[in-house]
Amino acid sequence: MSSKVDGIKSASEFVYIPFPRELYHDIVRCSGGEIDPARLAVDQVEDWLYCSIAFDDFDWGYRWEEVAEKYAPDVYKAWLKEQAKAVPAKPKSRDLVWKEVTIPHGSEVRMIYKGRVHYAKVQDGAIVDDEGNRYSPSRWARHVANDTARNAWRDLSFKEPLSKHWIPAEVLRMQARKELGLG
Repeated sequence: MSSKVDGIKSASEFVYIPFPRELYHDIVRCSGGEIDPARLAVDQVEDWLYCSIAFDDFDWGYRWEEVAEKYAPDVYKAWLKEQAKAVPAKPKSRDLVWKEVTIPHGSEVRMIYKGRVHYAKVQDGAIVDDEGNRYSPSRWARHVANDTARNAWRDLSFKEPLSKHWIPAEVLRMQARKELGLG
């Protein structure tokens, strides 16, 4: 039995994965040839993708929108509608401007150091911890790491207001540099 997955016409469009031969033959034999094991496997993976997006079971990180748009378009469209309805509060303070990156007021910042997760907020152009201390990104990273030198671009992640996804600072920097035509 030739296994053909819907919409894929060329062998170069496939990735071959180990699939137990006996299981393959049992599925074909027991279903009387009605079930294509390759289609069954693809359907199962697509269902998992859809559920992981719809029920937020898996952290797709900053690629969430790309994955959702492709594999769960109805969930993605509903999310876009929800975002359009949400009226962000007008910031009373200014955003954090860090080199070519602008991080909105109200964003959260986190850093993982020695297995512990540390959080702070972006407020009035700075990173502010729970005690109200104000830091630059580099200074906060150094503070979290007990005054040892750190690379804040590598160590910090930000989550903008109304978002549920953390984006590494280095990704924000690459995106900003690309938008500015700096490479």
